[in-house]
Amino acid sequence: MRFYAVPCLLLAFVSATLAQTTIMPTTTLTAETANNTSTADTFTAQSNGNVGAGNVSKVDTHSFLYTQSTTKIYAHFMGWFGQSNHMDVGYTSSDPSQVQKQVADALSRGISGFILDWYGPNNSMPNNTAFALKSEAESRNGAFLFSVMMDGGALGACASTAGCDLTQEMINDLNYAYTNFEGSPAYMTLDGRPIVTFFDPDRYGTLDWATISANVSGNPLFIFRNSGGFTHASTSGSFSWVIINTTNANDWGQSYLDNFYSTALSYPSEHAFAANYKGFNDTLASWGSKRIMNQNCGQTWLNTFSEIPKYYSGTQQLKSVQLVTWNDYEEGTELESGIDNCVSVSGSMNGTVLNWTTSGSEGTLDHYTVFISPDGEGLMSLGDFAPSTHSLDLASYNFAVGSYTLYIRAVGRPSFANHMSSAISYGNSAPAPDFTLTATPSSQNVPRSSTTTYTVLETALNGFSGSVALSVAGVPGGGSATFSPATIGANQSSTLSVTVGNGRGKYTLTITGTSGTLSHSTNVVLNVTK
Repeated sequence: MRFYAVPCLLLAFVSATLAQTTIMPTTTLTAETANNTSTADTFTAQSNGNVGAGNVSKVDTHSFLYTQSTTKIYAHFMGWFGQSNHMDVGYTSSDPSQVQKQVADALSRGISGFILDWYGPNNSMPNNTAFALKSEAESRNGAFLFSVMMDGGALGACASTAGCDLTQEMINDLNYAYTNFEGSPAYMTLDGRPIVTFFDPDRYGTLDWATISANVSGNPLFIFRNSGGFTHASTSGSFSWVIINTTNANDWGQSYLDNFYSTALSYPSEHAFAANYKGFNDTLASWGSKRIMNQNCGQTWLNTFSEIPKYYSGTQQLKSVQLVTWNDYEEGTELESGIDNCVSVSGSMNGTVLNWTTSGSEGTLDHYTVFISPDGEGLMSLGDFAPSTHSLDLASYNFAVGSYTLYIRAVGRPSFANHMSSAISYGNSAPAPDFTLTATPSSQNVPRSSTTTYTVLETALNGFSGSVALSVAGVPGGGSATFSPATIGANQSSTLSVTVGNGRGKYTLTITGTSGTLSHSTNVVLNVTK
């Protein structure tokens, strides 16, 4: 359960209802709306559903999983951008500084590693990216891991060369991976063995997997794809993927995932990698075939996570998740730039109450954050609030007199875009001068035919400096009352003398002070005895 409360910084300044809150900006509007991802700043939104570089939620992706989950979350990673045969996304994949940004971004979202789509040592860009990724992962002291996914496309050159042995080519590539990557302390392992995942390795013909297993160094675990991967030759498990229904773009793959998870549970000794994805759209890929799975404003992303707890729990743990994908911009599955949840938020003031409304699904939101600014740029948080909250009374903060700007930030659930409202003006004017009346003692007993006194005190509020005329009602019949003095100034007192007659009983005296249009009263009790 997530708890929403006023931040500790703010609590330090609000010690009581009337304590004045000091505004101390801790962030800026620019920082809260700028690109906070590893996406290139120059990357703009695309027609296939990829959003442009922007501000996305860094809420931990594990929050989507079931309670007490120990699942590791990884992301499938493309290392080929910068080559002329791939889309220009504004960066070169093998650039170590870009890899550093991507690892930092992934860690900030609770992602523990990248599974690199690798084409062997003969495809230089992905291979160089693998070395950059290895170096960066090793610098993270165990916090971030990497592995290679052997893509069947790596065998394309061999398949088109007469006399080339596909099985031996696979052995050569896997031994290269062992020598150069799998010995790294940052390489992914399961049960103490390095893992190698495969994407369609038999596309050019069925390989001799017994020979491959016998001749590959390092004793790696082989992880194949789809539910059939659990029975593939030499398998140690399988991973699920995004499967497109070419006749229904709103089919988010529920039946496929159900089949994969139920099959995985029937092979408990093997390793299963769940799949989560935002959608799919290859209409911009040079090789695309116009396959589309709609994102539906983030519902596909949420739905794929909702399948996992149907099969896994704290007592039936899922070991691994592979997000599809970190940065496949060409297939429209990339998470790097975030996910569009089609949300907008707007606010308005009603007196001292800030109200806000949201368009789009609040089910894609983690919380709202309300900011106040003395200059429109420097921001101080007034707290995080649950998606069901839509108002905040600012009166209790007792800000100094002045003009302020407020913003409401709709913070998405993991990897969803964050949205900031437009500026909302808040004019905090000085409260009107006023006063209060008090009288002591509040109650007393007096005998008949005697005189008693009360002290009446006027307390000035908000700079009140007027004079207050005093009067009293409720004096017993036959009695009398006088004030000395009858008119008092700011923070002055008067003595009320009350003489009672022969009657007996309990009387309530109402003392009233009047100053122009202001009038306040206080009561005392007079109990007349024998």
